Amino acid sequence: MTRSRFSEEEISSIYGMLFSSAAEGLVVVDGTGSICLCNPRFGELFGYEPKTLLGRPIEVLIPSAVREKHQHQRNAYQRDPHQRPMGQGLDLNGQRSDGSTFPVEVSLNHFNVEGERFVMGLISDVSRRRRAELDLQRTNAELEERVEQRTADLKRAEQSVREALEAEKELNALKSRFVSMASHEFRTPLSTIMSSVDLIARYSEGPQRDKVERHVSKIRGKVRELTTMLNDFLSLDKLEQGMVRCNPQEVDVVHLCIELVEELRSLCKPGQELDYDHEGSERSVQQDRQMLAHVLSNLVSNAIKYSPEDKRISLTTRLMDGLLHVEVKDEGIGIPVEDQQHLFERFFRASNAFTVQGTGLGLNIVRKYMDLMGGTIGFISEPGKGTTFTAQLPQHHAHEEHPVDRG
Repeated sequence: MTRSRFSEEEISSIYGMLFSSAAEGLVVVDGTGSICLCNPRFGELFGYEPKTLLGRPIEVLIPSAVREKHQHQRNAYQRDPHQRPMGQGLDLNGQRSDGSTFPVEVSLNHFNVEGERFVMGLISDVSRRRRAELDLQRTNAELEERVEQRTADLKRAEQSVREALEAEKELNALKSRFVSMASHEFRTPLSTIMSSVDLIARYSEGPQRDKVERHVSKIRGKVRELTTMLNDFLSLDKLEQGMVRCNPQEVDVVHLCIELVEELRSLCKPGQELDYDHEGSERSVQQDRQMLAHVLSNLVSNAIKYSPEDKRISLTTRLMDGLLHVEVKDEGIGIPVEDQQHLFERFFRASNAFTVQGTGLGLNIVRKYMDLMGGTIGFISEPGKGTTFTAQLPQHHAHEEHPVDRG
């Protein structure tokens, strides 16, 4: 049997020192609930000199509102004593000598001495932890409130966005109807004007004929410009509404280009030369004829518009490696370097082009048509020395069902 290195007297002294120096409050009560023993820390917690508590009922340290309830609980414990460790979820409070209260945790154990039962309590001040818990609860509540507020804000924002989208859809639909109506309504009087001008040119005789033809030519040019602008607006609207589809068909590139060049010669300024050349013997493609004609017409008419008199404009086509290559070259004013990155944006006009009639939509529409046909377009330009546009698109484009009329 192993003997203790301490005598009973030394052990008793050690127990006494442990009791006196413990960092938690220690108290012993008898069967009547009177305090028999307590350590300095216990007195410090409750604001008493430990000796002044001896013989007093433990309820003096309990808030007055729950003293009677505590007395019943103490009696029940005496009838059925058991070990109760700390942290069992009980919400307990102690009352100091000045009447203030503070949260505590209590651990209980019982023992008998010469047939008399005593209960020992270990008391901890949990004020700091309780404050931390309350702070955490407040923080969680604030966070929940913020989350609810943010959720409500997001719902309101979502509703606003939906309402804005609906309003935008209605506005776009209204705009589309207006553009379509205006374009078609303008076309009728423009067609009448052009017919009347043709009749005037046909029946004008006499010494003033040259003057009449000169003015007739100006009228024709302005009518063409107005017609082109209306067509651009209508085409852009249909493109943005997703109403345009590629409708591939067999196209003789040479016949198409000769037809366009002859039609566009009337736009040429005095001294300008408009040439066309096709390289190679193969000349048939499967593409959307109307889109291809629009692309070629826009590039050539731009070259004419932005070139001065007595300059050469050339259109070249060739079929090679399954691609149709198109090149339109002019000796015109060129495109300023700082404007080149924006050239295909809608409504964009280069800084040196404001004296020339235009809407800034032509090249934007050309880019969209090239995308629909599966092609690409680019250019090189030097201000004052001219511009060369190059386009490539597949020789054979897969047929799409249900093509939409581009009007």
